[in-house]
Amino acid sequence: MRKLVLAASALAIAFSSVPYVAAQNSATGVVAYRQATMKAIGAHLNSVKVLLQEQPELIDQASIHATAIEDLAVVIPTMFPEGSADPESDALPAIWEDLSGFEASAMKLQETSAALAEAATGGDVQAVAQAFAAVGKDGCGGCHNEYRAKN
Repeated sequence: MRKLVLAASALAIAFSSVPYVAAQNSATGVVAYRQATMKAIGAHLNSVKVLLQEQPELIDQASIHATAIEDLAVVIPTMFPEGSADPESDALPAIWEDLSGFEASAMKLQETSAALAEAATGGDVQAVAQAFAAVGKDGCGGCHNEYRAKN
């Protein structure tokens, strides 16, 4: 039940961001949705960062954010259907040229965010910091290095 509530909350955040993202650029449809979802993932990561840097006494709450990231990572491959490339987005053609590699990268984000959630339940700030670093390097970074244009 908790995962369902967390997933619903994460999706609500993603959906509430769609008008904001669409107002920032001309993206619509699945492109706007995936941009909003990626921003939601970024917001969850930022929340964990704030917990680590400024509120370590609340570190167990990092599991909420990690679980939301894990849940959103599950749907990442569905947000990049064939033909949805957009010249104004940062998504590289490599996504569609190497779909299995892209899906493996999304799976790595699921795995690293699950490990982050597990670390957070233990209350060990150092363990959370290490798991957080792995999400950035191996989860997000693994995909962004290969499949996202550099800004």
